[in-house]
Amino acid sequence: MTWLEPLRSSVPELEARAWDSVRRLADELAGLVASAPPAGDRAARSRWLLGLRRRLAQHGHRPPAGPVAAAVWQTLAQFCAGFHDLDLRDATGPGHGAMILTDADEATAQSWRGRLHRGELVGIAATERHGGSRIQEITTRARLRRDGRWLVSGEKCWVSRLMESAGFVVFFRDPDNRISAAVVDAADRGLEREVIEPFGLDGWAWGVLRLHEVPVGPAADLVGPAGTGLDVFRRHFARFRPLVTATALGTAAGVHTLVVDALAARCRVGVLPRVRDNAMITLGRTHAEITASLLAAITASRLAAAGHRHAYLAARIGKAAGVDTAHRAVTDLAPLVGACGFQQASPIAKARADLTGLLYADGIHDSLYRSGGISLLHRSAASAVAQPQTHHPRTKTDTAA
Repeated sequence: MTWLEPLRSSVPELEARAWDSVRRLADELAGLVASAPPAGDRAARSRWLLGLRRRLAQHGHRPPAGPVAAAVWQTLAQFCAGFHDLDLRDATGPGHGAMILTDADEATAQSWRGRLHRGELVGIAATERHGGSRIQEITTRARLRRDGRWLVSGEKCWVSRLMESAGFVVFFRDPDNRISAAVVDAADRGLEREVIEPFGLDGWAWGVLRLHEVPVGPAADLVGPAGTGLDVFRRHFARFRPLVTATALGTAAGVHTLVVDALAARCRVGVLPRVRDNAMITLGRTHAEITASLLAAITASRLAAAGHRHAYLAARIGKAAGVDTAHRAVTDLAPLVGACGFQQASPIAKARADLTGLLYADGIHDSLYRSGGISLLHRSAASAVAQPQTHHPRTKTDTAA
């Protein structure tokens, strides 16, 4: 909360009770992470992360009422989670399950609301071999069965929460060749998983999800109306990417705090006679950059909650810039504590590896920048067409000039 308290006036949506709930969440997280298993034990860590999520859910750590206040609260909550470990990016909130809650049939949404409130996870299966940002090119396809149900077959790559998820929101081409989305129960026999060992971001299982004629009921299982999968995807990632960004910035803030505390302790016991000016400059610059990027992430969450027309753009370039900021900050901070920051068991080394992975997860940052640039050019061109130039006859002064 040392990082968040100075920003209190920047989040007027959160009343005293909501702000106190963020503080309580931060306090409980600080206690829970002390029992975390080592990062090298992936199976134990996966179980622990899912258990932590369920415990926080049972303790009622949930956002206040109102879409904007809830979005701002969730952004701050994920910053608090990331402060301890980027693996806690799924510690709070519905995550990818938000698509079900907002776009699925009411009965389906209600069923999953209860499961998410108990701490269950939902994964997303959108990315294919060609990459995740070009969802229009997906090849996973559904065929129509005689009883009216669809059978979905295909392969999804780089799926996070592969083994821990209770369900997946799958994007595919429906029998009319439109892009649709549906929720599939993780226990379906038509699902085949191939776990891949990642570099960084290894708290949750990650890999390939293959679908072999998985049944989908168009009346109950679709997330959004048939053919609206692209809209569902964009609305969701307008909400989701600011949360990822805030988590990454929380990780950078956690490393910053570790480094400051380590340098202060060394000075206090006389190991370090003084902190050099270049280190002071790095501490000040990275603190400012992390804070500025967090404010941008909060703004992007507000835009998404309000349905602003520029929310998807803000989420894309904000995620790319925010994760870049976090990655650069940790890279610059690590040398300030010397060799201990480069040990495999160091939380600083883990943060560097995790943030490197996040440059490619939830959208490769260069692709997000590029798509943002394309959107800005299209917006400028559309504005020019909408505002035709008015002809003003020249005056004598114009001619003389």
